[in-house]
Amino acid sequence: MHISVLGAAALLLCLFNIPVQAADTAPPQWAEAASVLPDLTAGQPASAPRLGEALAGQWRGTLTYRDYRSDARVVLPTSAGIAGPSAALVIDFVYDDGPGKIVRSSDRWALAGDTLQMEQAGAPLSVSAYRSGDGDDLTLVALGTGRDNGAGVAVRAVVLRRGDTLTISRATRLPGQPWLLRHVYHLTRTK
Repeated sequence: MHISVLGAAALLLCLFNIPVQAADTAPPQWAEAASVLPDLTAGQPASAPRLGEALAGQWRGTLTYRDYRSDARVVLPTSAGIAGPSAALVIDFVYDDGPGKIVRSSDRWALAGDTLQMEQAGAPLSVSAYRSGDGDDLTLVALGTGRDNGAGVAVRAVVLRRGDTLTISRATRLPGQPWLLRHVYHLTRTK
């Protein structure tokens, strides 16, 4: 695996262990951890076909998201199917939102040569860093703008594939505020 220990630790803090709070009450360690990205000097620049090869398949795990009404973290069992030609991936998510309530959504990631665009939650994001490591391992960081809870925000998506584990996160930031984790998928390949 080609990721520095410091970069991995910072990303783990950012994605897994930081409580999600309102922007005006976010603790200092959240702002610091969220501003650090994985070490992108390791590995090789990746290509559009590489993303499709690394992500295609069936995945199962959880979606953790911030509920706007309560500002609490909510965890839902989730499965994802990723398919399509490498240049036009479709990610179909299925969420178990309680007894008898199944929710479905899709993201589309369009990749063309050196220009990589993601459409996540309706907002086009430009890939700012994309590196591949051993096997199917890869790191992708995409930036853009979008809407979050009705407000215009900066958006940062991070996609990490390590072995049979896939993490997809989305953080948002109001002008002058720290990055806040909106949601994160923790998935394991099932086939």
